Amino acid sequence: MPCLLIMNEQRDKYLTEAMGACWHQYNEEKPLMTYSLIAYVCEKCKAFILGNNDFSNDEDFPKLWNWAKRQPVLSSLVAACEGTDGTGPSDAAARETFADQVCALIKPK
Repeated sequence: MPCLLIMNEQRDKYLTEAMGACWHQYNEEKPLMTYSLIAYVCEKCKAFILGNNDFSNDEDFPKLWNWAKRQPVLSSLVAACEGTDGTGPSDAAARETFADQVCALIKPK
């Protein structure tokens, strides 16, 4: 696994847990097959899942964006990144940068 993916996964795990959500543990060797998806059951929370959050993609990013909008310490960052549609950065590189900045602002030094 390339170093950047490991770093992003660590960041996404930290952010997911900071948001109060489960960073899922599951066995990739034991998927549940559905009609159109491969899914898993989290060993910790027992939820039916497709995987963990990846805040660079447009499916998971809104979770981070909506949480960040409710955090007073992140209000300046959110205001600086908010697009005209109010949904935040729309491309993967900008979402990556936003997630990195959120992590840098909330993670203890």
